[in-house]
Amino acid sequence: MYQRPLFLNWTRIRAALRVMTIAALAALAASPHAWGQDYPQSSSEEPAYPGIPPQSKLETTIGSQQLRFYGTVLLNISASDSVEVGQEVPLWALPGPNNVTFPDGTSQRAGNTHDLIFTARQSVFGFQLKPANPSQNMWNTSGTLEFDFFGARPVDTLQPQGRVLNQPRLRLGYLQVERGDWKIVAGQDRYIIAPLDPVSLSHVGIPLGAAAGNLWGWQPQVRVEMKHPMGSASTLLQFGILRPQFSDPRLGDLPSAGILDSTASGFGERNTQPFYQARLSATLPMVGSTGTVGVGAHYGRERVGVNRRLDSWAFAFDYSVPLHSRVRFRGEGFLGSNLVPFQGGILQGVAAVPAAAPFTTFRKIGAGGGWAELIVKLTQDNKNVFYVGAGTDDPRDRHLLPNSTRAKNSFGWASYFHKVTDNVTAAFEWSNWDFKTDSFAGVVNVGRGPTGRGNVFNLSLAYQF
Repeated sequence: MYQRPLFLNWTRIRAALRVMTIAALAALAASPHAWGQDYPQSSSEEPAYPGIPPQSKLETTIGSQQLRFYGTVLLNISASDSVEVGQEVPLWALPGPNNVTFPDGTSQRAGNTHDLIFTARQSVFGFQLKPANPSQNMWNTSGTLEFDFFGARPVDTLQPQGRVLNQPRLRLGYLQVERGDWKIVAGQDRYIIAPLDPVSLSHVGIPLGAAAGNLWGWQPQVRVEMKHPMGSASTLLQFGILRPQFSDPRLGDLPSAGILDSTASGFGERNTQPFYQARLSATLPMVGSTGTVGVGAHYGRERVGVNRRLDSWAFAFDYSVPLHSRVRFRGEGFLGSNLVPFQGGILQGVAAVPAAAPFTTFRKIGAGGGWAELIVKLTQDNKNVFYVGAGTDDPRDRHLLPNSTRAKNSFGWASYFHKVTDNVTAAFEWSNWDFKTDSFAGVVNVGRGPTGRGNVFNLSLAYQF
């Protein structure tokens, strides 16, 4: 007999997160140490892995350059007790009373439909090239290219048996020039104001918490960084200009299939102004490790008509602080408007009516939210690690309109990572999704609409090198 999926008491979770945040800030304020080295981002000297990276490195020296090849061969097996938008990388639970119709004409509520997914397309590989003997008095250049197989999925039509041929997709591709405390990064990298993601092997092609409190994105950019050491202290200032891409599905701001980006500019590109982002962070030694807090800001603008322009802005903070030699507390929070470039606002940037263009009313959607994660090393050898966390994305109800009705998306998760060998990791993850919508009478918001709840269980087997 079917039972309703278990869902979390979010009031208790929010209370627990407040307690953990207060504890983290208290530990930060009480530390007598000065600021230390900043924690790494994607453009650090070491590639960013999902989970704990292996100790060994696959690298060689070619002339004056050091070449490293790295990656994760990943198999995910997931099962859900409801239909999840995103399927193999769940974003939210499909709300009822939506029905799924089957070939024999029968139908069933989405909440009663279970899926079992096998996929290897979130496997990652990359290359990194840097000087074998970097100079202390000259500019040193390095570069990184990183791919996965989460790109387009053409189907084999010559011998059709449901086979899907996964194509590679560029994740990161940047060069960086560094000298002393200065660094210039040019290429495709993570957004400046959203440097962290929850640790997960179930969500590698798209980070865990996307559209549920985790602002994210990989965009072409030019960024300048300045690290300012003060004895054992240091701060990091980052400023950059980024590709102004919105891709808001409500406004039809998506390139046509098979059309190059250069022939189908979006509303952000048509404004002829880049995104502007900046972030300031600081780090200090804590509990035998380091703790870091950062604050960032974003501003952009899109042109949706000849003279109509809509702004996009965000303020965000991030933190990663140790509470114990084996416990770390990390996460991000944000507040902003028209956040669809980050998949914020539950993938809603602008609400518009009527149902189809030409629209007569435009309303930017404000949203706030974030996520928090507690990491516990169960054993001293780092071979057994437990993760638990929660996140939420909460658009403002008064900004929503018909056809833009996603009101709140929250989730919680727990996972256990076990390193079978230095290179092989087995991970089990459970996540619970709670999705809410609003209902409308004409353009008047009349309160809560259909909701969706579900659980996803994921087993990951990863070979990292």
